[in-house]
Amino acid sequence: MTTETRGRRAPSPPPPYPGSTDNAIPYAYGGNKPYQPIGVDVAPGLDGFDYLTPDGTRKHIAFSELVAEDEKPERSKLLRRRLASLPQYIRRHFAAKLDALDAKDRKAADHWLVNTFERHVLTRIDSVNSVYQPDTVMPGILLPIRDQLFRMLWAGKKELKRLAYTLADIFTSEFIRESDHQLARTGDPEFAALSGYGRIASLAVHLKTPIPGWTAYCNEELEAEDALRAVLRLESPQWWLNRLRRIHARWREHLMIAAGYVQKKSSPYSSAPCLTEWLAQKKANREYLKAMELEDQDTGERISLIDKVAGSVANPANRRRELMTRMRGFEDLAKLEGLAGDFYTLTAPSRYHSMQHNGRRNNKYCGASPRETQQYLCKVWARTRAAWKRKGIRVFGFRVVEPHHDATPHWRLLLFMRPECVEQAREIFRKYALKEDGNEPGAQENRFQVVPIDDAHGSATGYIAKYISKNIDGFALDGEKDDETGEDLKEMSLRVSAWASRWAIRQFQQIGGAPVTVYRELRRLGDRELVLHPELETARQAANGGEWDNYVLAQGGPLVERDKLRIRLNYETTENGNAYGDNVQRITGIYCPITGNDSLIFTRTTQYKIVPKRQSADGVAVDVGFSGGSAAPRSSVNNCTRDPAAGADGLEHADHEVGETVNFDVLSRQEKRELAQRLSDDVRSKRKKRPPEREERAGLSVKEQQISELLALRGIDASAGMVRSMMAGASMACGDLVMTVQNGRLVSRNRAASGLDKLPSQVMAAKQKTSDLVNRMKAAFSRN
Repeated sequence: MTTETRGRRAPSPPPPYPGSTDNAIPYAYGGNKPYQPIGVDVAPGLDGFDYLTPDGTRKHIAFSELVAEDEKPERSKLLRRRLASLPQYIRRHFAAKLDALDAKDRKAADHWLVNTFERHVLTRIDSVNSVYQPDTVMPGILLPIRDQLFRMLWAGKKELKRLAYTLADIFTSEFIRESDHQLARTGDPEFAALSGYGRIASLAVHLKTPIPGWTAYCNEELEAEDALRAVLRLESPQWWLNRLRRIHARWREHLMIAAGYVQKKSSPYSSAPCLTEWLAQKKANREYLKAMELEDQDTGERISLIDKVAGSVANPANRRRELMTRMRGFEDLAKLEGLAGDFYTLTAPSRYHSMQHNGRRNNKYCGASPRETQQYLCKVWARTRAAWKRKGIRVFGFRVVEPHHDATPHWRLLLFMRPECVEQAREIFRKYALKEDGNEPGAQENRFQVVPIDDAHGSATGYIAKYISKNIDGFALDGEKDDETGEDLKEMSLRVSAWASRWAIRQFQQIGGAPVTVYRELRRLGDRELVLHPELETARQAANGGEWDNYVLAQGGPLVERDKLRIRLNYETTENGNAYGDNVQRITGIYCPITGNDSLIFTRTTQYKIVPKRQSADGVAVDVGFSGGSAAPRSSVNNCTRDPAAGADGLEHADHEVGETVNFDVLSRQEKRELAQRLSDDVRSKRKKRPPEREERAGLSVKEQQISELLALRGIDASAGMVRSMMAGASMACGDLVMTVQNGRLVSRNRAASGLDKLPSQVMAAKQKTSDLVNRMKAAFSRN
């Protein structure tokens, strides 16, 4: 065996250091020996520690036992705090359940908190909150209202209103700052408007609410005029108030659905607060309709507003009758044409349902709201309809949307088609209905159902009549029970209507056929014969007689395409027709596209405005809506001697000894106070009876007169000079409100929210600056 002699040789180890006791040197050099790191505890690890008990006994406890013993109690305390932080209407059931378990066994209560409440309830609540809560990280300008946004669930009407005004002020100031900067830098008003909109829209996106024009802005398709319209919305307190109210109501209802409060065992279809609020709103709307009238702007004639509403399709009974008439007309047309009918039921996958059919919790629930489920069903229908069109399948009929007991919507469709297309239409519909989660248990039986219409078992209208009545007013359903809940159908119809109102879901929709709006306009003509327009007369006669089938035939048949309709609506477009500068279209009549304008028939020739109803006090007809109007005509009724007791209402006050001198020195403090109150009441009564300033008000423009009337509605008798000052940009403080005129509209704000208590000059300057900027931009647009 040879020894390698090439390369570098390792040196021989040095001799041991004198006096060293360790003769074994494991390293060639002493510097090669590794050193112990500084700060590392080299002591042997401890598995626990010893402690003395009160009786002097020494015991040993391991660290692992401490962790296992402390983990669950700390976790349960956290969950108890989470439960206590939930809104009262969400935590009440779970808090009662926890109290009952605590009374029996604390460990069982902790086990329920960890394995049931945290796993199944908190995950749902957190999922719903993530949809409505704003972004955790938000721009600095929104940080002062961050807590208000996150605590919107606990907010009341005043808090929501205050938040709406604050948001409007923030976006107004930001738009002014950004647009002024860009206008000074570039001199381009269109770029300045788009840049200002982009700034405030990017702020509003953090609130997780749809922003008008945002998609077009991101796609670089937004025009400057459309951007200004969107800015007017983002700067409007009323627009934000409506948006915040909608978010608040749906957020709360969605939480109650996720927490299991909306179901057949507690509150089917809609929660108890939702139903209560809907009934209260209906009552308030009815009171408003009773208090208002429609006034003809040409003749001044007035009619009751509630009577007009009761005679329209806004009345549930009229709406139900019209739907049944249209459904019966479609059925007669199908029999006439020899068409076949199918009754379809379309249901969403199980993960869209918060509860099972038996009332138990569905652990597959994904946290979807009824509106999101409705969007899924619309997507399935859109795909099905597109596939039918590619295959040449034409259908017509009706669609009804109704909720399951847990508020999840499902569809009922009654469709007519040619007999040779029935099987193919079913297969296509089934394919798209089962495309998502089609392999889950029960999907084949429950997700898509078809019932062929058989005259031997009943008419097609009879199939759907029950669902129409259930979802409107429960007519003719006395004593019948609901299949979903087992409750009385007539009572459940109120909950269904509240559910549709809360989630803005369209319950009834016509599929195919002629448009119903033309049918309604023809019915407005009544018995007026159109001798000079025979192309319209046939349809008018059918509509006047309530014959939907003949009307559809006069329009071209049930399968007519929209571009081939024989009678269409005529619209009148008003530029800048609303407070946001939108072009508003209004129906004025009907015409035949074949003959053009020669066949134009105006069906709406009267212009109305809603005004307060005249009320009678002491036999005098008085318009309570406007102060300073014409007095009642002199007659033997209003000129007679009044009852002395009539002055108690504040309208009349007797003159208290005008010629007698009062010695104030001899009056007591109470007598002085009563005298001051009496004098104040006399001044108020004389102010109310002061004749109108006809000469001064005669010079007001139409807009100024409208502002004066709106102020009078609020009990403010403003002079002509005051009205002109407000039109020029001044503000008026009345109690806790500050009123200004913006874009020709009277806007009232809370004094604290408007900021006028602190910096009135700066706020008004900002408002005036915004108005000037918009006027400059509009002028620039008109020049270009």
